[in-house]
Amino acid sequence: AGPRPMAAELQGHAAYGCLVVEPRDAAGLCKAKLSIAVTPGCAHNRLTKVAPEVIFIDVGVPKKQGRVNVELLGFIAFLLDLDEDQVTLEAGADKKGKVVALSGLKQDKRQLIWTLERKVGERHEPHFAADNINAARNLNNKQAMKRRAELDEFQNLREEALSAPSNPLTNVLLGPPPAKKQMSALLVKRGATQGGDGGASDASPGKGGAALGGEASAARSPEAAAPPDAEATGGEVP
Repeated sequence: AGPRPMAAELQGHAAYGCLVVEPRDAAGLCKAKLSIAVTPGCAHNRLTKVAPEVIFIDVGVPKKQGRVNVELLGFIAFLLDLDEDQVTLEAGADKKGKVVALSGLKQDKRQLIWTLERKVGERHEPHFAADNINAARNLNNKQAMKRRAELDEFQNLREEALSAPSNPLTNVLLGPPPAKKQMSALLVKRGATQGGDGGASDASPGKGGAALGGEASAARSPEAAAPPDAEATGGEVP
């Protein structure tokens, strides 16, 4: 009399259409599909009922931005003790009725149904969608920091390459070196200095010419060229 209820129960679970299990593969693992009716916006995550044709689940997140699907998949993975990558949404992304695919299962159909039935009515805090959002933000921040570091490194390498001696290939790859803005000021200053020196040089020959001209005038003076007087010499003038 004892085994009969068990046989009836096994026969009843075998007829459940809410869970379809495929044959096992060479590694002894199998895949399955769950038909689920989801109610979003509840206070908690809860498996409310395992009916022959559908599994009813409440999720504690609002129906927006795909958070219901993320919360549902995380909750099912928690209920069946599976990794998150073993649970995927196959159909009904924007509908109340959804089909969830399971992979890498060691349990058979009976064991899966028993596991779900034992969890009926348990309340759990919703957190899978929030965890997923936080993980995505952290990943984006890490990627942004990595890109920033790569850009800084490239800029440093470019500045080092441009500061090195001129190389045509470097100019082609990295662009011409930055223009030297102080060059024109230096050229103006140098030109002014050279102009001042030239003025002083032009004045010197003038002074020298005046002195030489004075000496030449003195040499041509009649007094200096006059012959000696006869009385001064005491003799006749030749």
